[in-house]
Amino acid sequence: MSTTEQGEEISRFDAEKATAQTLEFLKRLGRKENWLPNKVSLDGELYVVEMATPKQTAKIQINSKTKEIKEYEFQQVEVTKQSFFNLKTLIFLGAGVGIGAIMMLLLSGGI
Repeated sequence: MSTTEQGEEISRFDAEKATAQTLEFLKRLGRKENWLPNKVSLDGELYVVEMATPKQTAKIQINSKTKEIKEYEFQQVEVTKQSFFNLKTLIFLGAGVGIGAIMMLLLSGGI
């Protein structure tokens, strides 16, 4: 293979191939969840691929020339229960308004 052919082969490594290589790497590590790509960027010679599941994220760095995995990192996603607290607050406020209305009726002699 000539130098030109090698250069063309290396230059064909793009974001899509980096994402596919990342998915294969995650499966080899035993992480077979349904990974979705979040972001792929080229930082110098490194493709930085960020993938996510509902419970965790992965950040993989791949050398664009050698296709070697240089670094990887996993992080757990913090699950917030904000919607639960909003529902709890609404129930509390609704109960307070109901009790207040009953008290007003009792005090005014309407019942």
